[in-house]
Amino acid sequence: MKKRMSLSLAIGCCLMTTGCGDATSPRVLALRSQFLVASAPEKERPVPDVRKDLKSGELKPDTAFVVRARINAGDFPPFAEGKAAFIVTDATGHDGDESHDPHECPFCKRDIKSVIARVEFDDEAGRMIDIDARELFNLKEFDLLVIEGRGQFDEDDMLVIAASKIFVSR
Repeated sequence: MKKRMSLSLAIGCCLMTTGCGDATSPRVLALRSQFLVASAPEKERPVPDVRKDLKSGELKPDTAFVVRARINAGDFPPFAEGKAAFIVTDATGHDGDESHDPHECPFCKRDIKSVIARVEFDDEAGRMIDIDARELFNLKEFDLLVIEGRGQFDEDDMLVIAASKIFVSR
């Protein structure tokens, strides 16, 4: 009896320390399958070009576009606590340099608003999903992403991308 109890305790301790299966909620798994894609959407455009075309009316708010961006809000935290939203900075850089950081570049810093955007993920009812993007998509600051979505401007003239697809470059 003592041996069985010891064995049961040992197995229980192993399961608690190593985990027993995937603890990810079914809702998170469903949302990941809805938004995460295995390959990058094509026809990327720089964030400044998207802003300019939306402002001029050449790009309509209901027209999808694709941007390559890095999770980066400069000196501020990029993630919205408890929400599927974060700030990105254009990652096309000068001459396509993905390592370029517009927050450090003396030329880009002059008009930093032109290279940043807020990315939001909404549910079927159009409400922002109430799961932190870090948990939802396993994201961290400075991750490189390719995002497909539609855009509009908020009251502070920030480009807001309602994302429909996200590819995380790992």
